[in-house]
Amino acid sequence: MSDLTTKIVRIAGAQGFYGDSPSGAIAIAKAKAADYLVFDALAELTLSILQKDKIRDPLLGYARDIELNAFTLFPIALRNGMKIVTNSGGMNPSGAAKKLAALLQKQGITGIKIIAIEGDNLMDKLDEMQGAGEQMQHLDTKIPIAEMSYPRTHANVYTGARTIADALAQGADIILAGRVADPCLTLGVLVHEFGWNLDDGELTQTDLDRLAAGITVGHILECGGQASGGNAYSEWQPDYDYWNLGYPIAHVAADGAAVITKLDGSGGKVSYNTVREQLVYEIHNPGHYITPDVTVDLTQIKLEEIGENKVRVSNVKGKPRPELLKLCIGQIEGYTSDQIFYFSYPYAYAKAQRFAEEAQKIWVSLPMLKIDRIVVNYLGINGIHDTATPKLAPEIIEQLPEIGLRLSIKHADERTGKMALQAIICLGLNGPPGICTQPGWGKDGRMQLSLFPTLIARKWVTDVLITIEI
Repeated sequence: MSDLTTKIVRIAGAQGFYGDSPSGAIAIAKAKAADYLVFDALAELTLSILQKDKIRDPLLGYARDIELNAFTLFPIALRNGMKIVTNSGGMNPSGAAKKLAALLQKQGITGIKIIAIEGDNLMDKLDEMQGAGEQMQHLDTKIPIAEMSYPRTHANVYTGARTIADALAQGADIILAGRVADPCLTLGVLVHEFGWNLDDGELTQTDLDRLAAGITVGHILECGGQASGGNAYSEWQPDYDYWNLGYPIAHVAADGAAVITKLDGSGGKVSYNTVREQLVYEIHNPGHYITPDVTVDLTQIKLEEIGENKVRVSNVKGKPRPELLKLCIGQIEGYTSDQIFYFSYPYAYAKAQRFAEEAQKIWVSLPMLKIDRIVVNYLGINGIHDTATPKLAPEIIEQLPEIGLRLSIKHADERTGKMALQAIICLGLNGPPGICTQPGWGKDGRMQLSLFPTLIARKWVTDVLITIEI
């Protein structure tokens, strides 16, 4: 084992979401620029998407881009000695492991250990937990789950870094986890590599600070190219190439300090601004960023640009982990159907407004249409931020060359969408010059899966590691 005072572990953020391009990670793998590739494939929305897959086919439920990666990225990474850590297992980690093993074997790849991490699926324990006194109140509304009448589809708890470290200790080359919290994927790697203490109740302040530093590195990496110029590109005119965006790579020392960089020659930018922008992404309170393993205080963090595309991150402080874990319960709330119409100059906005009014008059006049909610958005005016969009002056609105109108309805009966579209199709034929057809108006409409976030005791979680060797 190398001297921990000089040891550096290189971890690359290889994926920021389900369906992310593998190009950045392939470039890193070819260059042997990392020891680990960490893929974050899950979000609350992704859980619902994967659950829909699993409802249609029980063998699915995992992030299916692992099938593409199995033929493009993974062989390169494995050949170059890199380990792969991902929560792409989603709702079916063991199924994902079996599928991936079969795809690798087809290519003649052997000598690989794949470990699937199960245990975050608590669907079968909901009744037991309620019977034992778990109120499971909604984090925002405080309504207990027992008062919700919607059918439940899934229940996944956010787990921490321990299983990642354990799987690596067992020799895993590829880890396919379920709902391991995003930054905990990276923390598990660092716990394994540096032997950091994860045992609650025995942690010194130094232990907490190291864990918090590991979470911070994981948080910077978890969204892929967002930390290496992707977010900055959307905010201002960039001074760098974007077509070949290089994904972030962290060089981490045993004390948790890290240098964030990217592959030489790749697009994007790693700077004080790109890193700090990612730091405040989805954390709520910078002084109290809650994760399953540690609570992170970023208020004293130190960021230093030490070279071109090199930012040193240090001085992160840790606090004890929370007593409870977050559980997300999926519910079927009905169906959503929407359609987009386009209107051209002159008076594009006025035409769109009038069209929306006439469509709603038709829907209201038909009592057989059981529409629970109608949402109207104007693309080009309030299509992204809705009511929070700054108001445009009337003279500016009048000069807009074109406007998109999005009509969206929520309904309990899956047949309502098709009937609602048929009811206004006469307006579509006789009115706007353009229509963007959206799927989901018929019987195979878009199921509306909502999430019920709550907190539960840790005792309900039992992790299971399943090994497949090829």
